[in-house]
Amino acid sequence: MVKVLKNPLFLSCLILSLLFYSGFVKVKKRASFCTPAKKNEIVRLEGFVSGNPVKSAFYGSSYKTEFSVSKAFTKNGAFSACGKLNLFFPSEFVEAFYPGKIYSSVSGKSCGGFLVESGAVLSVEVVHIQKSEEISYLVKGGKSLGWKGGFLGAPFRKFRALCRLQFKRLMYSWGEAGGLLLALLSGSREYTEKSVSDAFRDSGLSHILALSGMHLGLFGSLAHFFGKKAGGRNFGDALQLGAVLFFVWFAGISPSLFRAFLAALILYLNSLFRMNRPDSLSLLSSCFLIHVMIFPAHIFEPAFMLSYSSLAGIILFGMFLRKVYPFFIPYRTRLSISDSTAAQIATSPVSIKIFGKIMPVGIAASLFVSPLVFLFLYLGLFGVMVCLVLPFLSGAFCDIMNLLYFLIKKFVLFFGNFRGIEF
Repeated sequence: MVKVLKNPLFLSCLILSLLFYSGFVKVKKRASFCTPAKKNEIVRLEGFVSGNPVKSAFYGSSYKTEFSVSKAFTKNGAFSACGKLNLFFPSEFVEAFYPGKIYSSVSGKSCGGFLVESGAVLSVEVVHIQKSEEISYLVKGGKSLGWKGGFLGAPFRKFRALCRLQFKRLMYSWGEAGGLLLALLSGSREYTEKSVSDAFRDSGLSHILALSGMHLGLFGSLAHFFGKKAGGRNFGDALQLGAVLFFVWFAGISPSLFRAFLAALILYLNSLFRMNRPDSLSLLSSCFLIHVMIFPAHIFEPAFMLSYSSLAGIILFGMFLRKVYPFFIPYRTRLSISDSTAAQIATSPVSIKIFGKIMPVGIAASLFVSPLVFLFLYLGLFGVMVCLVLPFLSGAFCDIMNLLYFLIKKFVLFFGNFRGIEF
C-alpha cells in the first residue's frame, strides 16, 4: 500500500476524487440552458441532438436524449438560446423507423420522418415539464432541419445514424439474442427482454450490459489479431486503434467506453514509440486524469464511478485475494473469483449510494455468466461481419446465438432471484 501511495498519478487521482466527491470542488454537469424567454412559456425549440436516445419509463414510454439548443420560441416570438437540456420523445417518434415496432408501418409520418440520433438538427414543438432539478421538455411534434457538421461533418453523422438503424434491423432478425447483442454493442436496449435486463441488475451483473472496456477490448483484440497476421505488429496496432475509434464512433461516448478508449490510445502510442509499457495502476490513473479534464461532468455519472472503482479494486486487491482463496481451486477460477470479489469490494460504496444495496451474489454469478457473455460477444461480432458479406448465413448464426442466449438467460434469471444486502 505504501508503494501505491507513492505513485504520483494515483495520488493525484485520490486527491481529485476527495475534492470532487466531498463537494469542496464544484463541477457543472453541463452548459446551463439560457434564454430570455420564460422556461414554461417556450413552445418550440431548435437545436441538435447531442446524445444517443435512451429508453425511459417517464411519460409511460419515452426516450430521453440531451439536446443542444440554438433558438427558443414562445407564442410571442423567437429568442436566442444556448446550453443543453433534456428532451423526452414519445416512443412512437423514435421507433417510427425501428423494425418490428408497432409504429413502423407509418414510415415516420407521425414525427415528420426524422431520425432521433446524435447530430440530428431538429425543430420540435415542446411542453415544459419539471423533472427534479433538470430542465426538461416533452416533445409533441417536430421536423428535421438536417444534420450538424456542415458540408463535411453532416454526411458522417447521417451515415452513423443509418448504420445504427441498419444494425438494429439485423439484430431484430436474430430475435432475443439480437436484442442482447444490440445492447452490448450499441447501448440500445429497445429489444432486450425486461425480465433479463432486471435480472442482470439484481444479480450484480449490470456492468455487463453497460458499454464498457470489455466490449471495446474484444473488438480491438479481434482487429489486432487479424491485422498482425496480415501485416505485422505495427499494422496490427494501427488496425486495433482504428477498430476502437470505429466502435466509439458507432456506439457513442459513454464514461466507461471513453475510459477504455483512452487506455487503448495510450497503449497504442506506447507501442508505436517502443516505450516501456506502463503498469496497470499508472495506466488507469492517467486515463482518470485525462478523462476528467475532457469530460469533467462524467465524474458524477454511475458508469464513471463503477468503471474506475471496479478496475482500481481489481488492481489494488486482486493479487492479495488470489492468495487468500484456497490453492486447490484451479488458477483461472481463483483468478476470476478474486477479481470479482475485489471489484465488489471497491464498488460497494458506489452501489450503496446509487442503488441502496450491494449484490454479493454477483461474485458467483460472474463465474458462470461472464465466460458465456465473452463467447456470445465474440461469436456475435464474427457473425455480424460474416452476415454483412454473406447475408444467407444469418439464419444459421441466429440459431447459434439464440442457443447461447438461452444459457445466459437461465443463469442470469437464477442468480437474479437472490436478494442483495440493503442499506
